[in-house]
Amino acid sequence: MSRRSLGHYDVVVVGSGAAGSTAAIAAARSGATTLLIEKLPFLGGNSTAVLDTFYGFYTPGSESRKVVGGIGDDVVHRLRRYGDVVLRPNTYGAGMGVTYIAEHLKVVWEDLVVEAGCHVLLHAFVQAVSVVDGRIDGLTVATKAGLAEVTARIVVDTSGDADVCHHAGFGYELAGEIDPAQTLTTTFRMINVDHERRATISKDDLHRLMADAAASGDYDLPRREGSDHVTPIDGMTATVMTRLDQVEHRDGVLINATDPDVLTRAEMRGRRQAVEYARFLVDRVPGYEHAALGALSSQIGMRETRRVYGDARITKDDVLGAT
Repeated sequence: MSRRSLGHYDVVVVGSGAAGSTAAIAAARSGATTLLIEKLPFLGGNSTAVLDTFYGFYTPGSESRKVVGGIGDDVVHRLRRYGDVVLRPNTYGAGMGVTYIAEHLKVVWEDLVVEAGCHVLLHAFVQAVSVVDGRIDGLTVATKAGLAEVTARIVVDTSGDADVCHHAGFGYELAGEIDPAQTLTTTFRMINVDHERRATISKDDLHRLMADAAASGDYDLPRREGSDHVTPIDGMTATVMTRLDQVEHRDGVLINATDPDVLTRAEMRGRRQAVEYARFLVDRVPGYEHAALGALSSQIGMRETRRVYGDARITKDDVLGAT
């Protein structure tokens, strides 16, 4: 079967999360012909499929100072055209966050990407990579119509899982091989929440209620912490509570959420966990007495799967020492 040609671009970006969409916008604005490839039916990656808050725009500490502009500013400005955003401190001290309505952000990313002149291909997975003299010059992607090919001067891998690097045979380690792998999280939203009553208990109080509920034997809550926060929608909260390990061993070999079987089980277990945490909130937490589960994340949230070997590695000491 012949493969459809998608043409040639100066820049092809794989993965349209915040990093990928921003890279595509920047490339197209600079005059480069740009194609943005995304596996989901919408842009944004975790920023729209899993989460609802940008962190890193403000410094942490008691006096938040805005330190990000450029395309980040453009995104927030466009979000405000569609509705409210909420500035709120991070539950764990990471600084001021910008909480938005994820459905609005899907449209905002599309607006900014298309206005920059970037071409978009949704529902597309990278299947193979062409490498010449150590440099990627083309991709094969799977689409509903079959396999398609695209060539590029520069390919940017913002897949989140280093999919392009994996198919190219570049070096990486699986999360969990050397250092522990960060866990997976299915986020969910609750509706009809009484925010005033919820505000009567602290984060520590919430964690104690979780521990008590788990100790009672009536709830299966593998994580006894986590957080919930207000959103721009009255009566709605968003949560980060579930926790799933991603590392397994099969015949003595480490596998993680890049394995389709592991990922499938995690997606289903994450939804079951979310439903159980929602039941706990309604039964045990002030303000949730009349609440209900409103939505689950479109996919499970993955923090890391493959760690690519680059020219250098930034360590914790580098960051803390500002070296």
